[in-house]
Amino acid sequence: MRMLIWTPLNAAELQKAMHSGNVGPAALVPVQSGTVLLPPPATKLNEAAYMTNRVRKLGNGAALAVWNDDAALLYLFTTTLGRASMWGSREAVLRLSEQAKQSGPVGRLFDRSTAGLINLREKDKWQADAIDKLTALYPAAGRKGPLERIRDFHNAGGAIPDFFRAAGLPEVAQVAELTEQGRADFVLETLQPPHTQKWPLALIFPLILVTALVTVLLNVGMVVYYLVAGALLVLTAGLMVSLRRQLVRSKPINTVLPVIPVTQGAVPTD
Repeated sequence: MRMLIWTPLNAAELQKAMHSGNVGPAALVPVQSGTVLLPPPATKLNEAAYMTNRVRKLGNGAALAVWNDDAALLYLFTTTLGRASMWGSREAVLRLSEQAKQSGPVGRLFDRSTAGLINLREKDKWQADAIDKLTALYPAAGRKGPLERIRDFHNAGGAIPDFFRAAGLPEVAQVAELTEQGRADFVLETLQPPHTQKWPLALIFPLILVTALVTVLLNVGMVVYYLVAGALLVLTAGLMVSLRRQLVRSKPINTVLPVIPVTQGAVPTD
């Protein structure tokens, strides 16, 4: 499975903005139309979508592509809610979604229960809305070619490169193809997936239980218990945010957000 994010922002500007905004880690590939971001291996779909939405806020929008040999997903973000296009059989799309989300049993059950949403890709309005998102994101894009590729949703082979080429973004298509060949793997393998550390959550229940026990033993009012429990929740949330920031903001910019020349002739920027 592969993931990429495209934004019209240039790599140098994006790198600095992402580092100061604690967005990442990711490898940045400069292209003529902006920048392609390659999330680290094992990045979950929700983490990639969060990164895409943060990148969208830095520029005029962003696109997130996720694909494997059998299916492809494309999310176009010009607002907080993106428009999804998908290619492949219903079963292949579900398998890709489960793989990208790293779903457990509950997540897989939820995906299966909402599988009817895949049928929306057949609706003319759904397809037209996706093209509207594309032209808002990249005004130079044509409508006919991308729309034809969106409507060819049973043909998942090469769907992501084909779509970007049809949209007038051949450099993004080239990065997608070179990424499939493993041209960026040597850099991506050094990057830590943007997983939020969950161990502080494991402390919440024992601490609240101890607080309740102390409250009963010392005959302290329930107001004090609620105040302490609330303070523990706030402190835990703050700890999780602090740990999340260590992934990007506290590390050297070129270590967590390296700019790499995946495409021939591209030059890394500082």
